[in-house]
Amino acid sequence: MLSKLLLRSIAGLLCVCTLHAQMTPSAPVQNFRLPRFGENGYTQWVLQGGKGIYDSAEQIRIEDMALRVYSGDERMALEMTMDSPEATLLTAENRAVSDGPIEIVGANFKVSGVGWTWNGLTKEIEVKFDVVVEFTQGMAGMLTGAVAAEGIAVERTEIHSRSLLLQTTAEAYRFTFTDSVHAVSGEMDLKSEVLKAVADAPKGKEVGESTVGGGKLDSIRQLIAMDQVVIHQGGHELKAGHAEFKLREQTAEFTGNPKILAASGAYLSGATIRSQEGLVFVTGNANEGRAQLIVSQAEGIGVLGAQVESAETIVLADSITMRELETGNQFLFDGSVEVMSGLMIMYSNQLSILADQPAAGAVTTATPGLVAGDAEVLKLGEVRRMLAEGAVRIEQANKVATSDQVIFYPQESRAELFGSPRVTDGEVIITGDRMELKPGIAVVYSNTDKRVKVVLPKIADLGYEPVQALTLQPNQSQKAARSLESETVVQSKMLRMIEETDKTLFRFTESVSVSGTNVHALCGRLDVTAVEVPLAKTKESMMEVQTIEAFDNVVFKQIGRVATGDQATIHPVEGKVVIQGNAVVTDERGEVSGHRMTLLQGQRRAIVEGDRSTGKRATMTLPEMKPRAK
Repeated sequence: MLSKLLLRSIAGLLCVCTLHAQMTPSAPVQNFRLPRFGENGYTQWVLQGGKGIYDSAEQIRIEDMALRVYSGDERMALEMTMDSPEATLLTAENRAVSDGPIEIVGANFKVSGVGWTWNGLTKEIEVKFDVVVEFTQGMAGMLTGAVAAEGIAVERTEIHSRSLLLQTTAEAYRFTFTDSVHAVSGEMDLKSEVLKAVADAPKGKEVGESTVGGGKLDSIRQLIAMDQVVIHQGGHELKAGHAEFKLREQTAEFTGNPKILAASGAYLSGATIRSQEGLVFVTGNANEGRAQLIVSQAEGIGVLGAQVESAETIVLADSITMRELETGNQFLFDGSVEVMSGLMIMYSNQLSILADQPAAGAVTTATPGLVAGDAEVLKLGEVRRMLAEGAVRIEQANKVATSDQVIFYPQESRAELFGSPRVTDGEVIITGDRMELKPGIAVVYSNTDKRVKVVLPKIADLGYEPVQALTLQPNQSQKAARSLESETVVQSKMLRMIEETDKTLFRFTESVSVSGTNVHALCGRLDVTAVEVPLAKTKESMMEVQTIEAFDNVVFKQIGRVATGDQATIHPVEGKVVIQGNAVVTDERGEVSGHRMTLLQGQRRAIVEGDRSTGKRATMTLPEMKPRAK
């Protein structure tokens, strides 16, 4: 080994001495070849030139330069070739400089530019102007770090910049592009002020001087873009302050206020966006804001009956996870989730969205996607199902809905609430075991052993004057009557709430019971019609009950009397109750029956009517009279 190194050193010394001996200021050397060996005896570089002009022992001007740079170790790998029409070799400094053009060819890249410096000691090359670098490795999948499968043709990548610094070591090549960097690979278009690429150093040994070998098409393992990063691909635009791609680990991370805008208008942002093996994670923080998804074509969720004023849907969360499935795409929002869609605002601990895979070429309301090759990885598509869990609260217009879990079916404009669902609308409170909400319609269900419960606004006493009020003055009587008013509570097995333009209908069915101010009723079905009444000096309104209609075996109880019939209608505003169809009223004075009976508020009398169609007349049965005591 020692003799081999000694021979190489002697040979190198003889070549240098011979070249210097041949060169004089008046006698340039034609077609020369000059090698340089390191202290270990291995070749560092070989310089060839069409003409060499000897200025001094430290400086040689060269025309038609061809410099072959080797690894300088036992690998004996040819790292790159450098060709330039003119250069100046500073032999003592082991450097070459030129203001002319240069072409550099490596294992998987080719560099061209104007004005350059090569340092053999630090193994650095600086190209100062008009840099163009072509990699034989495609980077169209760089946003997910995807690497082309073996045997599949890869696209080339072309990078333009004002300047380039190339550093070579035994482990890696490091490219640093600066000033107006523009990289294009397939559909991927990247712009930034700085771009760094790290590639494997060639591993070959004893490579012929006419070719550069030993590199792989997947040798680029890391890319870092900085300062005003803008990426266009597949109709999407990504902006960030910093982007790092690890191709072999299939990861990409974007920081510095990253945001993605899809061609469909969808917008995604957060403090950090990270992609790894088909998953994309978006996280927020206190300084840079929360993770955010905006879909501009979602047309709102549209539950609870309010009209959609805005087509934009905004989702905020601590983190967003996106996953591609065989049948579609899944989006998971976690941590203090807020959804703003039209007039609706929803809060929950978690939210998941399941969307169908859009058809090829279809225009979709896409979540901005990161892409691999020509295939979009992340698209919102048509939302099939949304699941909100944990302390769910939905606010829309004057209505508030709460539950443990809500499932939305946007294609059907429908939502289902589970886990102690509750809806409030002003003074109206609705509870049950399960609710189904559609625009303008709400259906409330109960379990087998429970019933739906609805609290309606208070209604006035429709019975006799209360005993307490009879002993008071008129003004005090009115105050006492109001103080005795209680909420109207309706319970049943099922409720349908139907919103119309000017009123709301509450339809109760199965085992219906009503309790309110001096009234208790049982029936098979109950319809309550309520309207919104504006409050004085405010923009708010309150719900006022207009009519209560009871059907099927009605039993109507008040203090001092019981009424039954096929149907009963309560008019709270007018202060009367109308019972018809086998109407019977019983109090301590006896029993009255007829086809229709009207009970007036606060009066000890009733208007009883017979049925003219059947000729059945109204009747009254007095209580049995007891004989006088002798």
